Order: sequence, then C-alpha cells, then structure tokens
Amino acid sequence: MKTPYEVRPEGTDAILNEIAMLHRQSAGFYRDIAKGIHKDDDTAGGYFRALADYHEEMVIEVNRILSDMAGGVHTPSRTGETELKKQEQAVNRALQAKNTVELSELAHANEKGVSDAYQHALANPNLIDFARDLLQKQHEKVLIWVNRADRYKTVPQDFNEHYQPKHD
Repeated sequence: MKTPYEVRPEGTDAILNEIAMLHRQSAGFYRDIAKGIHKDDDTAGGYFRALADYHEEMVIEVNRILSDMAGGVHTPSRTGETELKKQEQAVNRALQAKNTVELSELAHANEKGVSDAYQHALANPNLIDFARDLLQKQHEKVLIWVNRADRYKTVPQDFNEHYQPKHD
C-alpha cells in the first residue's frame, strides 16, 4: 500500500496540512476525553488535558509555516486520520464506561500513529528544508509523548515525572 505522500505528492504544503490535521483531531479527542472523565479520575483528566495542550501547541507551530505558504486546498486523506478517529466507536464506549485503561491504550496507539506520520513525512524527498527542520524537532517531542503514553498505561500517576524534554 502506498503512503499518502506517494499517492498525493503535492509536496510540503500537503504534508504540513496532513500533520496539522492529525494534531487538531488528536487535541479535540483528548479535550473531549478529559472533560468526560475529569470528575471521576482527576489524574486521567490531567493526563488527557496535557495531551490536548501538547497537540494544540504542535498545530500552532505548523500553522505558522502554513500561513506563510501560498498553496491550494488539500483534502485530507483517509490515511491522514488519527487512530482515535479510526477507533471513534471504541473511544466513545470507553469514555461512557469511564474505562481509563482502554482510553490510555487508545491514546498510546494514537501517539504511535502520529509518530508514524512524521516518519513518512520526513521520508518525502519533496519536503522543503525549513519544514523538514520543524518536523524533525516536532518528531522529537512526539516521541517523548509516545513514551509518556506508554508509561501512563502502566503507571498512571507518574506520567508527568518521566520522559521530560531537555531544555536548551
């Protein structure tokens, strides 16, 4: 199966739009999850709020570049959907049941999917250098959150204390 970048080789603006859409979708799902469970589980609510905040920050960074680029409208591909969107029924069931174990597993799968999207984007030879630089820096942050999501599955109360980014 071809990656979305092989099927739609428009270049940098299409890649950035796909990445921004993944972060927007993720942020929305995580905000909804946090609102749905915060009364029952404050630790989980804080975790999902932190995930939403991180994704919103990433969208802002990508949108700064996109706003400077002239480009057409790009229709997001089905492969550009987040794992949370693809598993929306499972997310809704787990949220209704307040099943934080399943929600944390879905979050981990989603973060791995976002990381995979970055790897595909960075493998595209049409990617302009300044966008490649941004995506490489962002991918480092994504990997930190993949590790945090993995950690949260096993030790929920420690998600903030591990895999902290290094400050320059």
